[in-house]
Amino acid sequence: MSVTFFLHLNETENDAFDLEKFNREMEKKYPGTNKEISNPKSFSYDICWENYSDFYQFTLRMDKKRCTFAIEYFNSNNRLWDYANFITWLSMFFDKEKELFLCDENYEDTLILSSAISIEKLEKWLRKSGI
Repeated sequence: MSVTFFLHLNETENDAFDLEKFNREMEKKYPGTNKEISNPKSFSYDICWENYSDFYQFTLRMDKKRCTFAIEYFNSNNRLWDYANFITWLSMFFDKEKELFLCDENYEDTLILSSAISIEKLEKWLRKSGI
């Protein structure tokens, strides 16, 4: 069963990602989320957000080039629906004109995300991917 899912912009670098806006929106949508920044150059993922509240539990990392979110853990009472909404919400922070992929940790299953993708389609894909 896959644990980590990747939301990946098909670019080598994403200078357009607005980290300050993302952090503000994260605090609004998921209050109490902790953020940790890692500075070692050897780390590919330098920011980690974690929330282990009564409503949502997740660990989310972002790579240094701001092209990939790694969702290492996600849980809630209505897991599939909430997870699909979480992925949709994360995708809003990437340029809608560029290809955005969702893939499992083994890169065995990939879904191209568009602004028109439904929550139901994401739920079905997550279920098929072992969630």
